[in-house]
Amino acid sequence: MTRTELRASIVLEHFESFYHRVYCFCRRSLAPDMAEDIAQDVFAKLLQIERLPEMEISVSYLIKIADNLIKRGYNRNQRFQRFLEANDGFGDSASADTAKSWAGLDTDELGDEITNQLELLSGEERDAVELVICHGLSYQEAANSMGVPVSTVNNWKYRGLQKLKEATA
Repeated sequence: MTRTELRASIVLEHFESFYHRVYCFCRRSLAPDMAEDIAQDVFAKLLQIERLPEMEISVSYLIKIADNLIKRGYNRNQRFQRFLEANDGFGDSASADTAKSWAGLDTDELGDEITNQLELLSGEERDAVELVICHGLSYQEAANSMGVPVSTVNNWKYRGLQKLKEATA
């Protein structure tokens, strides 16, 4: 059995044993669909740990991963809300519900006003804004997915947000 297969079998065993408890923990803070996503992300994160076969994994360790994922999502949404408030919700015609729900959504789920605003950006700027703001990736994750340095992603995102501010001013 390869190391990857061994990790996968360990994760499957932990998933079968602890998924319900992790989901219940997430459900105390989140809607059912979001709780399910976070609970599944916990096990996806577990699968990425190289030294998993040497580790002793408890349910409290898994719940701490879930707690960190929930907090990170909350903090990301709070940063985005502050951005929206500082920029008056992307113009008068953007509804508050659409603007508030932007963070963490697929671009297909965005309202027409925000989607139109994103079209004003260059491809790289739009990708950086979508990956970091909409999808909540870290700068490092976005840089890896785009095949560029972190500083480049940061610059593209900054320029994209500046253009959005100017367009709505």
